[in-house]
Amino acid sequence: MRRALFLWLLIVLISGGVFFIHSQQTAALQAGSCIDIPANPDYLVTENEQDAIAAINYAHALEHLPPLRLPANYYQLDPAHKQFVLLNLERTARGLKPLQWDANLAQMAAGYSRQLRDLEFFSHTSLISGTFSQRIDGNPVLANHYRLAAENLAGNPVPGAGAIYEYMYDDSIENCGHRDNILDPQLTLVGIGWVPGSSYGTISAQEFIASAPWNPYTGMQPVSASPQVKIVPANLSSTTGKASATQVQFEVRVKDVLSIERVTWFLDSTAHLLSTGQVVMLNVRAVSKGRHTLIAYVVDAEQNYGVARFSIAI
Repeated sequence: MRRALFLWLLIVLISGGVFFIHSQQTAALQAGSCIDIPANPDYLVTENEQDAIAAINYAHALEHLPPLRLPANYYQLDPAHKQFVLLNLERTARGLKPLQWDANLAQMAAGYSRQLRDLEFFSHTSLISGTFSQRIDGNPVLANHYRLAAENLAGNPVPGAGAIYEYMYDDSIENCGHRDNILDPQLTLVGIGWVPGSSYGTISAQEFIASAPWNPYTGMQPVSASPQVKIVPANLSSTTGKASATQVQFEVRVKDVLSIERVTWFLDSTAHLLSTGQVVMLNVRAVSKGRHTLIAYVVDAEQNYGVARFSIAI
């Protein structure tokens, strides 16, 4: 099973220093180039990295491009760095400059990949961290420091070359948006992350930006640890755990996190959203009698998440 999604964002500078973020799909780089090339050999059947490389070389021959010249250590690389090697080979084969690796973007990609797997969704909008633009702008090192940003998502049983084949040669269903992101000459930095598991076999994300010339992006040493989260209640009986008022306030406390991007509250499951923010007011009259579980997800600037649960009797 495979799946892919792309997103492209542009910041436009206008008079007065106001910035607008526009989401749009980009067109194919060359007329008629947005076609699917059946994988030969079919790496989705064998789930083999070498077969995916052979399929890319087959597609290269059809596009009159040279075969891949892989580094000697390619098959020892982790899937994220395999994708990095391959997307730059796709760029340089077409006369484009290679992208530079960014550790902050890579951590964000890894964190978002975990969200996709653990919360079982596949979208550029997360239940717990918001839209792509909210995630990018929720990182203080990135916010106001980029002029262009893009994201590719893939679910593929071959997380290295399989994802790149899908983006580059099996993408007509997305109007070749993934391919356009990889081959966009304006983009300069990329971070890639992946996780094993899910119904697709693996999930990976690619995060791209072009630094803002008026406020350059400088990067940072990313944080990989998940936030440590605790829910603290008010006006609850300390002996019974029952609400003593019609409105009960809860606060989330987070340990050792430099920047919180988003706090999202749910009741009993992620199907029942309550609100966002570090404090939530629970209307007891609107909740059925019995025992319920209050859930708080905290996402940091690198898209690592932590979760806390609190049991309450109504």
